[in-house]
Amino acid sequence: LICFSSPFDESAVDFLETLNVPAYKIASFENTDLPLIKKVISTKKPIIISTGIAELKDIELAIDTCKKVGNDQITILKCTSAYPALAEDANLLTIPDIAKRFNVVSGLSDHTLGIEAPVVAVILGAKVIEKHFILNKEIGGPDAHFSLDETEFTEMVEAVRRAEEMMG
Repeated sequence: LICFSSPFDESAVDFLETLNVPAYKIASFENTDLPLIKKVISTKKPIIISTGIAELKDIELAIDTCKKVGNDQITILKCTSAYPALAEDANLLTIPDIAKRFNVVSGLSDHTLGIEAPVVAVILGAKVIEKHFILNKEIGGPDAHFSLDETEFTEMVEAVRRAEEMMG
């Protein structure tokens, strides 16, 4: 696991730089915050952008903003901004479309229940999977009901790895 963070303003990027994070994630609600994106890409580190509520023009603008300053270390995550997201709303065929349309690495920010969506996403070409994790579901919290605990997360990783092996 690679640990990094999603900054929500420029001062958070300054703070995270003191921790020498290896990459940044732009949450879907910030994917139109061009000053934040410019601050992140000025670090010359990989950027992962979640689409969530974005429209096509928003994704294009974020990618263009990154590429204009010479940072092509871009990953775009297909995301359905529902908590939890219903399986029928996952629209995972967007993953290969993102990779082809924008010439970027694509992945999945998954809010569905269970581990099926990440497995299907990998089969469709996802190179990055984001899934909510919780140490103990009994603690509760806004995403506890669709987060994976340690056992479930381990099962997801193992299922993803098996799917990769099966693809050859």
